[in-house]
Amino acid sequence: MFLTPLTRVLRLALGLCFVFGMLTPAAFSQTASVRGTVTDASDGLPLGGANVILTTDGSTLISGGATDIDGVYQISNVTPGSYIIVARFVGYEEKAEQITLAAGQTLTLDFEMGQAGFDLDAVVVTASRQAEKVLDAPASISVLSAREVQQEVISNTVDALRNTTGVDMAQTGVDRREVVLRGFNNAFSGAAFVLTDYRQAAVPSLGVNLYSVMPNQSTDIERVEIVRGPGSALYGAGVDAGVVHFITTDPFTSPGTTLSVMGGEQSLFGGQFRHAQVIGDNAAFKVTGAFTQAEDWGMDPNNADDAAQLEESILCERNSTGVVTSFDSCRNDDYQKLNLNGSFYYRFNDLTTLTATGGFSSLTATVLSGIGTLQADGFGYSYGQLRLQSGPLFAQVYVNRNEAGDSFVYANDFDNNGVPDGVVDNSIQINAQAQYDFALREDKQRFIVGVDLEALNPDTDGTIHGRNEDDNDVREYGAYVQSATQLTEQLDLTLAVRGDYNNIVDQFQLSPRAAVVYKLTPGHSVRATYNRAFSSPGTNSLFLDINARTVPLAPGQTLVLQGRGSANGFTFDNFRSNRQIRFSLPGSHFRSDVPLNAVPLQGIYEALVGGLATADPSTLPAPFNSLPAEQLGALVQALGSLTPFVQGTTPAIMGFPLDSGGLRLIPDPIDIDPLEQTTSQVFEVGYKGIFADRVLLAVDGYYVNKKNFVGPLLLESPVAVAPGLGDDLAEILGPILQGAAAQDPTVQGLLTGLGLTPETAAVLIGGVADAQLGSSALGFVQPDQELTSDPNVVAGFLAYRNFGDLTYWGADISMQFLLNDRVNLFGNLSVVSDDFFDPDELDERGTDLSLALNAPTLKVKLGGSYSIPGGLSVNASGRYSEGFPVASGPYVGGLPAPFGDGTGGVESYFLLDVGANYDFTRTVPGLQFGLSVQNLLNNEHREFLGAPLLGRMGLARLTYSF
Repeated sequence: MFLTPLTRVLRLALGLCFVFGMLTPAAFSQTASVRGTVTDASDGLPLGGANVILTTDGSTLISGGATDIDGVYQISNVTPGSYIIVARFVGYEEKAEQITLAAGQTLTLDFEMGQAGFDLDAVVVTASRQAEKVLDAPASISVLSAREVQQEVISNTVDALRNTTGVDMAQTGVDRREVVLRGFNNAFSGAAFVLTDYRQAAVPSLGVNLYSVMPNQSTDIERVEIVRGPGSALYGAGVDAGVVHFITTDPFTSPGTTLSVMGGEQSLFGGQFRHAQVIGDNAAFKVTGAFTQAEDWGMDPNNADDAAQLEESILCERNSTGVVTSFDSCRNDDYQKLNLNGSFYYRFNDLTTLTATGGFSSLTATVLSGIGTLQADGFGYSYGQLRLQSGPLFAQVYVNRNEAGDSFVYANDFDNNGVPDGVVDNSIQINAQAQYDFALREDKQRFIVGVDLEALNPDTDGTIHGRNEDDNDVREYGAYVQSATQLTEQLDLTLAVRGDYNNIVDQFQLSPRAAVVYKLTPGHSVRATYNRAFSSPGTNSLFLDINARTVPLAPGQTLVLQGRGSANGFTFDNFRSNRQIRFSLPGSHFRSDVPLNAVPLQGIYEALVGGLATADPSTLPAPFNSLPAEQLGALVQALGSLTPFVQGTTPAIMGFPLDSGGLRLIPDPIDIDPLEQTTSQVFEVGYKGIFADRVLLAVDGYYVNKKNFVGPLLLESPVAVAPGLGDDLAEILGPILQGAAAQDPTVQGLLTGLGLTPETAAVLIGGVADAQLGSSALGFVQPDQELTSDPNVVAGFLAYRNFGDLTYWGADISMQFLLNDRVNLFGNLSVVSDDFFDPDELDERGTDLSLALNAPTLKVKLGGSYSIPGGLSVNASGRYSEGFPVASGPYVGGLPAPFGDGTGGVESYFLLDVGANYDFTRTVPGLQFGLSVQNLLNNEHREFLGAPLLGRMGLARLTYSF
């Protein structure tokens, strides 16, 4: 229902545009044409495949075409008038000429093109949701051209961003990357606001940026715009960490066919195709597709971290005692993706174009998430988009939809049947937008006004959102206005404000923006900006209700670690009043809420005897390790018969497990308030300049204050451990064994055969209890909210929470140096003030709360390229990333004391990448061959906890365009 008003507006706009298109006199009057050649300025050779377009203002397309093998182009059926004609070719500087065409005229115009240098006049649309030059944009922006993307031999277009300033990229698989801007990365990250042709490209409901299923293939990319810093004033909720916008080609200006095939290490094989065609004067279409398969880097069972990850899988082969006997079956390392897309463009007149786009993707891969490792098995993603551009009016409606296929969580087997529980996800996102811009005062005052409406309908059939399934629909409504004022020839002022309402959080948020850009001289500008941005909690943060991990207890009983959303929060008032925990030890039938300071030894003893029955004898202390299996079985049976007589208690302590082992003690659990929206205030200053047409320098500094930051999924149920249980058990067990030996000759005979008295046997058994159970979780602290009503299930939980108030600063510095027409060097450095925030830094004093940046505080990237247009190009780059701690769901390591011992995080690494391309345009127009080797030195490293160690990746690609 909420789409009805906008639908009516769109219908009216389309109807009017159609009528105006039909009434335009161009079809009935005498037309003109323009023709000519495009050649290389250095040697005069023709440039086949160059694009030549006709515009009214340098950007609004009227008509266009591409040169043939001889560099010849022709544009026909042009309405007489004045135009700007633009010639473009990858690797060359754009050329533009002002022309006037008379009725019946055929104008001949040739272009000689030189190799591209720096382009501060590049037009971008992402920073202000309107066309503007990079130098004038009130934001920190990087632009990757089609040439830069297509010269990279990569399995995923997002990988072309790895050397971009301020980009934190953690590779977690052969084709899987977690990408954020300026820190706060996560497993299953959706922090960066990612667009493809103005449509949000994240997976709906889950909110994760799955680049493998996005329709951003390199053969179809026109450019990628990266905007660092918040953008809520224009884009709304969730745009507090920057925007990455993949913009694909227009079939009117880039017709033709491209075929590409690629192969390389990790058994990777893939291909892409693109076909674009103009139909008559008003219509065009394109179809694209991509397929990739590979064998992912596997986890190494000889590595302790990898083995721990593998052992959580339900699919591992195990013996009767539960010990993994083969790691081969634990995970599926096969990777496969399929992507198909189609677009139809209809141009009503020179100013109005309607675009319809749709596509489907499928993914099979191992994926890290906040609840553990997932297996995407035929995970489907589809979308449809209708976009209208009519002069100053922009409007669009799009739909994104998931279909989870046979995907599952590796560590989740609630039924204890040896088969991981599957997940269902048929969630749908519907978004409608309209925007209008207009100018006053001879274009010195421009305004943009717009509205956004979004409906997010999660549908997981109870497998992800569980008991929240009927209450998880999200509606967000927003409106914005922006003013851009040219105060003087050198000074521009941008002001914007946006208002948004979210029905779940039930709050109205204002997001203001102010920016001043001062052009010192042509080619040099400084800016100062202020942004207030906000981010609504995602549907998982609010509504998650899934079993993240299951562990069998006694027969018919299960220990479950749940992942829970915090829409309504969690409290621990009952625990504070009764100080009780929910007892849960595998192998024990004892199920009860027990006092923290008086845990019954009987339940512990039962679990201990059950463990002895399945233990490998060689792991037991002497003299138990020398017993034949038959005698050990008899001893266990005799000890088991004493269970009813084991009374007494042992005190426990409470806390959270450390990544290095042991327990981080806490006095009390901390309540989780219902999640609120995160607000960010960002102050930023920047400089952009070009020196002697050779050196491009950009410097940005920023200061960020975040309130109510929604952290990653973290364990919130404190666990209880009894460090003195061995001594307490020995003290109780001594007299029991003495009585049993006196009454039962079998018990006496077993003890005598081992050379033990009842007292020494009790001490030995207490020692075994300490070794096997002394650091084990005896149970969980339960919140007031019921985790499970099943009496045979004991549950703990992970959840999301807001963190009070944190402040940090950072800087991005980049430089590009055009040594000559063929050599281009670059370097950039990014620093952030901190990678871990303790309770004091979070304004959470008196608690044990902490937060990790999950990204390095220092990144350095250097490199260069040598290229001959229409010939050979080579490139090399080096990337240094400083080590950092991680706290993201189950992936925790490297935390400083007292939260950890500083080990187990992501270690610092340096990677060297090289590549080469040869363009056969001179001999076989359209044919290119490329090679790349990432991590040339084969430096085995891990870029995020839970991911495999990564090694060298070499790829080769053959591309043919015609």
